[in-house]
Amino acid sequence: MAKSRHTTCTTVPNRPHQPDAYARYDVTMDAAPLVRELRARHQLSQRALAYRAGTTQQAVSRIEHGRVSPTVEMLARLAAAVGEELILVARPRQVPFDPDQLATAAASPMAERLERAMSWNLLAGEIAAAGACARERP
Repeated sequence: MAKSRHTTCTTVPNRPHQPDAYARYDVTMDAAPLVRELRARHQLSQRALAYRAGTTQQAVSRIEHGRVSPTVEMLARLAAAVGEELILVARPRQVPFDPDQLATAAASPMAERLERAMSWNLLAGEIAAAGACARERP
């Protein structure tokens, strides 16, 4: 079974390691705080950051207001424009399973576990078919 991944986005100033200089963000988060903090750390206006990154002030504003989701390339350009490096990290995610429930499931006979798995597969197929029917209706 493949482990799920958790990805973070970090900017690292080009200076000696300082733990408080790192900012971590979940990928599902809005990039706006990252760009605002990046700009504030270097005391730049949106226009100055945009000029350094080769984009427009309007583009930086749209990112900071959450109107657009920037590409990783754009985030890397914005970080590089102020002398920082964008680092993406993937690591296994902790999955909140109840240990007692897992032990009970693992102790079940193989036939019972197989039957349960098949019932979930059938349910998933029925849900997929219902979704396909719903999409076909005008």
